[in-house]
Amino acid sequence: MDFVSVTYLIWLVIFLSLVWVSTHKYSPYILAAFGVAFIFTQAPYAGLVLLTETLMVYFVMHRVRRATWIYAMLLVIVIFTAFLLCKFYAERGLILLPLGISYFTFRLIAYVQESHRKNIRQHSLIEFLAYMTFFPTYLIGPINLFPDFLQDIRRRSWSTAMFSKGLERMFYGYAQLIILGNFLVNGVVKDWLIMITRHTGYVETLFLESALLWLDLYVRFSAYSSIAIGISAMAGFRVPENFRYPFFARNIREFWHRWHISLTDWCRHYIFAPVAAVTRRPYLAIGATMITIGIWHELSIRYILWGLYHSVGIIIYEKWAAFVKDKLPQSRLFQRLYALAGILLTIIFVVSSFPVTTLIVKLLNTIIS
Repeated sequence: MDFVSVTYLIWLVIFLSLVWVSTHKYSPYILAAFGVAFIFTQAPYAGLVLLTETLMVYFVMHRVRRATWIYAMLLVIVIFTAFLLCKFYAERGLILLPLGISYFTFRLIAYVQESHRKNIRQHSLIEFLAYMTFFPTYLIGPINLFPDFLQDIRRRSWSTAMFSKGLERMFYGYAQLIILGNFLVNGVVKDWLIMITRHTGYVETLFLESALLWLDLYVRFSAYSSIAIGISAMAGFRVPENFRYPFFARNIREFWHRWHISLTDWCRHYIFAPVAAVTRRPYLAIGATMITIGIWHELSIRYILWGLYHSVGIIIYEKWAAFVKDKLPQSRLFQRLYALAGILLTIIFVVSSFPVTTLIVKLLNTIIS
């Protein structure tokens, strides 16, 4: 569904009205019923997949006796495999990708892990269903976690300041999406790029197109996140930030602490930490984490290579940071120039990720054929 549409705004008004008109006791039922109605109205297939997985996960984690780590790990593997298969076949036009599957799959996996670790308080199926179908974050994130949602749904109360701040954040997101995203990036800048690339070579064109893609991703995705965060705040829920000016990052590690924060935090907790703990090899954990982020976007050789590319960048930076630690001049001027150079190198490295992986895939296809 298009965020900039009358239909979405109607759903939004109904959502906020029901949230604040309903009593605190029945709030989970209202949220769950609204979420299910919204999803089934927009995509019945996605609704069936979501309800099936939600009920399966809840039943296994709460009804199966002796739900040891084996159950938890098997369930994680099944859910993640189903997610990858859905993306694989959807990318080839063989099936319809369930609406919002990326986000609700990762929420389910986090829920399984935290339930197994006994980090979640007792709760009902309705509260869990309200979380899984939460209207503001279902379509485009951020990946909010169940313990925070459960605390909010039980303790939230009307706050004029919070509602006002949420309304302001939502308007900010819409302004960013319409003015910067639709008009500036996909209008003025895109037209300029088309004119420029008529006179550039293949590699230069790939780099410029990649720069536009990253800019468009940032402007649009951060706008969507602002809209979701704002609507959540208006309903009395706190949703994590998703972007913190990533293109001001001074190195590639810091970039991934600022870009799509809810996804990278998820991967840090549920991919990096377990792999590092089991293998005792942090660099292997970095590779697993970045490849996971890659295939989250698309299950393909290109995105696996994309994940490896960023893994190598992070590892090289880690080694460089360890090598130069306490060896660089501490003057203010040098530190500022060093930070500026780091920002520029990070931007170039990030933008180069798509051209480099595209060229590698093209070379592999040439060798195979």
